[in-house]
Amino acid sequence: MQTRIRHYRKLRGLTLQQLAERVGTTAQTVSRLETGNMTVSMDWLQRFADIFELHVADLIEGGRGREIDLLGTLAGDGAVLSNGDADGTSITLDVPADRPVAVRLAARVGRYEAGDILIGNRLEGADLAGTHGQDCLVPGEGHTLYLRRLARETDGTFTLMPLDSGGDIRFGVALDWAARIVMRVSYFRDAR
Repeated sequence: MQTRIRHYRKLRGLTLQQLAERVGTTAQTVSRLETGNMTVSMDWLQRFADIFELHVADLIEGGRGREIDLLGTLAGDGAVLSNGDADGTSITLDVPADRPVAVRLAARVGRYEAGDILIGNRLEGADLAGTHGQDCLVPGEGHTLYLRRLARETDGTFTLMPLDSGGDIRFGVALDWAARIVMRVSYFRDAR
């Protein structure tokens, strides 16, 4: 059975050794489990799911992304450099987030266009340190959300900066969570 252990390990920025220490095994065993060279039991899957804070089903390959034929690489002059004969090269699109959340833009904000869908990875606690200097969805009062660039202060609070000039800058904000933008989906309008 193919698993997504390697995918989530890399998404979390962990080395084989770091993950092995958290699971209570060796780096070699983790490598064998990642590559399918060792039988992955439900016990192993549950241990990894607990470390990654996922459901066991999230670690099982299949049905997640959409495979698309890769025709080649686009050069600077607009010509596609072919992959040669149909060699089966493809890419798989998947949401690069453990806890994805999304919003659709009604108007242009910063570098994002109206109609874009922004997908963020919801982070909490110590993981919030990774949001410094990043565009994030952040909670406001009530049920409001804001798209802001975050700057982490030395006391652990954040400065929330608008992506466009003239907006409201907020200082010393304690965040329960923030969703770092990891993906933008843009749809092209029909020119007819």
